[in-house]
Amino acid sequence: MNVDDGSSHGPSDRTRHLRRIASLLPLATVAAWVITIFVPILDSGNNDGPRIRITSLGEDPFEPATAVPGFFAVWLLVVVFSILPLLFGISRWWSGAAMVMAALLIIILVFAALNPPSLMWDGQTPDGMPTGGMEVALPDFGFFISLVGALALGAAGSAGWSADRSRPRRQP
Repeated sequence: MNVDDGSSHGPSDRTRHLRRIASLLPLATVAAWVITIFVPILDSGNNDGPRIRITSLGEDPFEPATAVPGFFAVWLLVVVFSILPLLFGISRWWSGAAMVMAALLIIILVFAALNPPSLMWDGQTPDGMPTGGMEVALPDFGFFISLVGALALGAAGSAGWSADRSRPRRQP
């Protein structure tokens, strides 16, 4: 009869399960960031005039003239950081950093929703009639995808942290 009396130094089923969750859940973050290249996070929805459309890589990620290196740097940081557990495993520093990064991403998303980018424009019709308007980019479907990705990263960090805390410590 095989009875576990708790004296073994191997990881428990719970610890293995948490480590598996922590290493696979960031793939949801990677998927969210890839999807939001094509699905806008913020969009003004105007099809007739000026339009504000923000993706995870900026306004128009495939147009070199409007490319913003900062968006690409953040995108690359999130994707590479989310892949690290698959390459090197879960560590305490990664878990803590994942929770901090997720919190920052959520704060940025909430800030963007509360203070959306806007654009005022004016013009003139061919007969001289003045026209104008204002565009405000509101959260679009990509906003919720990004939010799910950030939450998945935070949950992965929390699971990794819990797995590390529940790991039995070796006695000297």
